[in-house]
Amino acid sequence: MSENLRSLWEKTEDFVLRYVVEPFRHFGPLDLLDILILTVLLYALYRFAKTRRAGRVVAGLCVVVVMSLLVTLLHLPALTYIVRLFASAFFFCFVLIFQPEIRDALERIGNSRLAAPRSDTIPKKLYPLAKEVTAETLDAVFEMSESCTGALIVFEGLTKLGDYVESGKYVDARVTSHLLSNIFFDKAPLHDGAVIIRNFRIYAASVVLPSTKSTMDFGSMGTRHRAAVGVSEVSDALVVVVSEQSGKVSVAQEGRLLRGVDRDMLEDILMTYLAGNLYLRTRRAESKKLFLERLEKLTNTPVTDREEPKLEAEQLEMPLPKPGIPELYDEEDMPTKGD
Repeated sequence: MSENLRSLWEKTEDFVLRYVVEPFRHFGPLDLLDILILTVLLYALYRFAKTRRAGRVVAGLCVVVVMSLLVTLLHLPALTYIVRLFASAFFFCFVLIFQPEIRDALERIGNSRLAAPRSDTIPKKLYPLAKEVTAETLDAVFEMSESCTGALIVFEGLTKLGDYVESGKYVDARVTSHLLSNIFFDKAPLHDGAVIIRNFRIYAASVVLPSTKSTMDFGSMGTRHRAAVGVSEVSDALVVVVSEQSGKVSVAQEGRLLRGVDRDMLEDILMTYLAGNLYLRTRRAESKKLFLERLEKLTNTPVTDREEPKLEAEQLEMPLPKPGIPELYDEEDMPTKGD
């Protein structure tokens, strides 16, 4: 027994000297950069996996790896043979187990600004079209909200939804409030399903969407909300939902759901999604212009960007423009049952 322990200690010491001590003798700036990049990648992998079922699978794989190292160090012939058999097929097993997560990660990389640098804005010539689509959508959504007409409207992003479009009916029409309201009219042939808007046009209707795999508590919400969260989990789409029971308007994106959205908030969300930084820059300019006009009315003197008059305490209490775009709620911020 003592000989086995001595042999194990010698092998461990040789491993530490060879793979820990020796590399640091020639440690340089590139090695430090290598370690930093690896640390960032591992942290990103941890953040990506901890909120998914794959996180538990990763923990199980770590246990298997540790056990395989112990088996190799202890020279257990039968277990070593089994470990080698599994190791030869490890890569294929890894791909099969993590196929949804790998696909999701690659889609996120493809949708990032690194792969599509101008994906966060649109050309100025398309800005009026984005405003028109937003205005027509708002009219339709809140008209259906008042009449408690269920609706599911998907704004397609960089991730194309062709797999789901095939389950519906091809439309290819201009976005108008009357057309959206007629599509979701409860006696219309295309009302059961989702509408997909692609390139500022109604591309398809009566589309069947995947239900969410999340454990989120949906309370009294039905299949529309589950489908909205489901398609937002597998794509970068923005989904607007009108509840048939309560008439509440909700927005789903990146697997999260925001309920009780009013008209102004939905306008900000849609314009930010459709026009990106161009809308944000335009809104900042409009807010600044409105702020200067109010200052000019209070002081009765022209105000420029370079000169700002001193204000009294009561003048500083005037209402300011609304703040920026709100963030979507996480799962823990979901409303409880009965909401």
